[in-house]
Amino acid sequence: QLAGKWFLVGVASRCSYLAEHSHRLEATAVMVTVPDGQSLATSTFRKLDGMCWEIRQRYLPARARGRFLLEGRGYGSKVDMVVGETDHSSYAILYYQKGRSISIKLYGRTSQVGDAIVEKFEQHIRAVGLSEDTTYYFPTYGGWHSA
Repeated sequence: QLAGKWFLVGVASRCSYLAEHSHRLEATAVMVTVPDGQSLATSTFRKLDGMCWEIRQRYLPARARGRFLLEGRGYGSKVDMVVGETDHSSYAILYYQKGRSISIKLYGRTSQVGDAIVEKFEQHIRAVGLSEDTTYYFPTYGGWHSA
């Protein structure tokens, strides 16, 4: 049910790179497919230094429903992803954990979501101890929208 096109609307994270470069955020689109009926394959399209890039990742199903694992290269590079909340038709709130670091992302089927969905996202943010000073919203223009 997560398959299809999504837009990255917002992210909450203590990532220092994100904090230092938040003024350079670009609209970001993600295509999600389910190639084998279980794992999630993502193609993220974003602009970086004036060029459009595609980042491909494959999340393998974990033992529990709504949980996935991205296995990176090297020690400590795996990322656990959990679907926190979604209605599949308009928004998805996803948790990402790498080691002790956690981030939360809000995706929308369109580049803008309603205030009620933003409030749900902010409730999830507060529940894990993040705050508005670690929350970044993506612009709805200037990115790669033809994904």
